[in-house]
Amino acid sequence: MASPSVSAAPMLFSGLSSDGHPVSAIADFILNDATDTVSVTLNNTTTTTLDAGELFTGLDFTISGLTPTLTSDTGIQRTVDGAGAFVDTGSPQNLSWSVAGLGGGVYQINFNPNAKDSIIGPPTAGSYSGATGSIKGNAGHNPFAALEAKFELSVPGLGPNSVVDLRVFRFGTTLDPANGTITPLPEPASLALAAVGLAAMAAQRRRR
Repeated sequence: MASPSVSAAPMLFSGLSSDGHPVSAIADFILNDATDTVSVTLNNTTTTTLDAGELFTGLDFTISGLTPTLTSDTGIQRTVDGAGAFVDTGSPQNLSWSVAGLGGGVYQINFNPNAKDSIIGPPTAGSYSGATGSIKGNAGHNPFAALEAKFELSVPGLGPNSVVDLRVFRFGTTLDPANGTITPLPEPASLALAAVGLAAMAAQRRRR
């Protein structure tokens, strides 16, 4: 049986959104050349969500010139009311993301065609009360994907030497490119972040 080709460390983006606010995110691609599939997890690790400009909405990437097709997109959906309080779904839901070709072997996974299901970062002190109306009680943007979203891609021709190249992290409802740096996230740190995220979501559910 062929062994899957697994990506290196998850990649961390840190920088500024188009409106000048600090944003950060993690993208993790796991390649399985035995099944020609790629599992993708996108996390919004932005510490303070002030407005829709801090919503993680897209990522430009290449996979060794191959053509990916989206087969699954899921996440816990989070609805934020007018006061900044929120409620999560009890299980992952189907999201409204898609994959678009940009030319030259570059593809973009993004939250279009709908203005919902963008990935929102963690709340501040258990609430989004400090956010604007682009987050709180906004019927056009709610629900969001809570903290992370997971995707499955079919990539025919995937091989043991296939490489993922991350190009642009995009934030905001108009898929604006953020300015910053992309660096490998050490594996112990990524595991710790995942554990913290799961604990935070569990605590939030217990409070409801």
